[in-house]
Amino acid sequence: MKEGDKVDTGERRLLLRKTLIIMTLLPILAFTACARSSPSPKEIGEAVAIVNGQPISKESLEKEMLSMQFTAEMRIQSGTVSIDEFLKNSGRDWSEMSPEEKRYYLRAKRQSEMTGEKNEAFNRLVREEVLYQEAVKEGYKVSIDEARQRYQEIETLSRETLKEALKDAKTKEEIERLQEVEKRFMELMGFTSPEALTEYRVQRLMRTMPISRLREKFKADWGNKHPEIRGDEFRYMVENRWEDYTNELLRKADIRIKDKDLEVIYD
Repeated sequence: MKEGDKVDTGERRLLLRKTLIIMTLLPILAFTACARSSPSPKEIGEAVAIVNGQPISKESLEKEMLSMQFTAEMRIQSGTVSIDEFLKNSGRDWSEMSPEEKRYYLRAKRQSEMTGEKNEAFNRLVREEVLYQEAVKEGYKVSIDEARQRYQEIETLSRETLKEALKDAKTKEEIERLQEVEKRFMELMGFTSPEALTEYRVQRLMRTMPISRLREKFKADWGNKHPEIRGDEFRYMVENRWEDYTNELLRKADIRIKDKDLEVIYD
């Protein structure tokens, strides 16, 4: 696009969506369990559940609920279309889908409609915990220096994307409104300084990066075993197999739930 050209509606919306991804990604990264050392007896005693010896605290559950609620609010604010609307606009019909495609989109629909209910948040934490433990076992543990470097890359991308988006007046209004939503939420979570928030995000990346690498390796291995499956069908099937893999880890895990309101839900 040449200098001075106006951003059309579709491009502006795409640019805004990219910005929103960055804006929502970093706060959400900050609100679940961090990389940690061996749990203390007090942490074990106050946990809502123990997963292979690692506690899920009441505080991390409450923060995960808030982050999911925040994500749901951001979806509404940004006008994200529902899965049903997306499928309709794409000319797809549930009745005409293959079993793999239907399972893929039903899961996406469930996830997109989550509002931060207690057991929803708990299941996200449990699934992440077993995947993180498996990733570390497979040799994907990330150092704090590597996490800091990744954080800087994300922050740089965020600044560049935001700078570009702010060139358009309409997009600027939407972003400023969403930034206010984010600011209120950050204050609610009790982050008192940018440095504290940055450190929390770095710690969080120490958990999410190993899982991402485990997932990439899983997809690559599965793809190599099934070279005959490609395109959309590959995407549906490999994502479904990843869910099967996660559910298998959950079933093998020693999960001791201490809160009677919680239960593990399998896909």
